[in-house]
Amino acid sequence: PDAPPPPWLAFPVGVGVIVPGDTGQATAVLTPGHYAMACFISSPDGVLHVMKGMMRPIEVAPSSAPAAPEPVADLTITEKEYEFVLSAPITAGTHTIRVENAGAQLHEVSVNLLAPGKTVADVQAWVAGGMKGAPPAKPMGGITGPDPGGHGFFTATFVPGDYFLVCFVPDRTDGKPHVMHGMIMPFTVS
Repeated sequence: PDAPPPPWLAFPVGVGVIVPGDTGQATAVLTPGHYAMACFISSPDGVLHVMKGMMRPIEVAPSSAPAAPEPVADLTITEKEYEFVLSAPITAGTHTIRVENAGAQLHEVSVNLLAPGKTVADVQAWVAGGMKGAPPAKPMGGITGPDPGGHGFFTATFVPGDYFLVCFVPDRTDGKPHVMHGMIMPFTVS
């Protein structure tokens, strides 16, 4: 908490946060090596899930099989310091989204549907308060990563409503989540 990821740790891609009962999908090519699935989301008591044991090691073995083709994306989100750039507006329906990290540090695209009556300012206040209690939005998935220069894909279904994209990754200079540096983008799906 309040510290950037160590420089020896890479984040090729991970599924963004979803609520119990939902599913998420992220796609990336993994090279052989040692990996871990870990959840860095806070519980309502403010303790990260990884600190409660939500982590699992994975070994990716070499393969002589050709890599599967990348998904066909209908939108692209480019991550930068501290903004998201969309190739087109997000509309209702299911989209496969390519995420490119054009920044100098790790980022994520967390898709969230605002709760009725809540605003982006409520989200920023919740984060500043240590992300304790119920969030003012429903996490809808997205993608953690990729590392700078990388890309990955996620698929999500959007219904009409008020959303925002946000990055909760701690900044490597001050440890504050990127949302506290303004990396949050509201949008409406009609």
